[in-house]
Amino acid sequence: MDKQDDFYRQVDRAERERRKQERKEKWKKRERNFWKAFLFTEDGKPKSGLLIYTFCLSFVFLGVYIGAFYFIIEALTVPLADLPPTLGNLIQSLLVGAVGAAVSALLHVLLSDKRLAFGTHLWLALYTVAAGITLCLMLQEWEAIWSMLIFALWFAVIPVAFGTLVTFLLYRRDYKPVQTVEEKPEWKKYTDRR
Repeated sequence: MDKQDDFYRQVDRAERERRKQERKEKWKKRERNFWKAFLFTEDGKPKSGLLIYTFCLSFVFLGVYIGAFYFIIEALTVPLADLPPTLGNLIQSLLVGAVGAAVSALLHVLLSDKRLAFGTHLWLALYTVAAGITLCLMLQEWEAIWSMLIFALWFAVIPVAFGTLVTFLLYRRDYKPVQTVEEKPEWKKYTDRR
């Protein structure tokens, strides 16, 4: 009986290893496909222009949010000093989010591709999540993690979430996929009876 149990354990272990290897291969393939989107075609055009444009634009918006925080905190620290700190921080975070959303709305109106502002904010949300996870792993003490999460809430989560919500609503309202019209062969035009 022990030999049979040992055999089943070995088979189970081998099966787990095989599944683990399959998952690794699957993730490697996904990773290669993701980074291929940043490469260029033989003609010198980007494979995914939207991905590259939104990625680059996300750094511009990082600057917009940092600049907005600098000016809003400088301008509103004294007037909001009498309010409770939580309310003062919330007002400042929402104002920064409003500045970012206003710049996004302006770009949304000016640019022909209505996906850019929303895609840019998705990158910013990704940066926020990645930075939060990285800092949680680095800090490893609950009190430090809690302080960092509160800081991230005021300075990243609220403004980025506000901007993402506004750009998503604009995207849903205005985006219409490009319709490609397939030209039918000449003979097909005469055979269609609609």
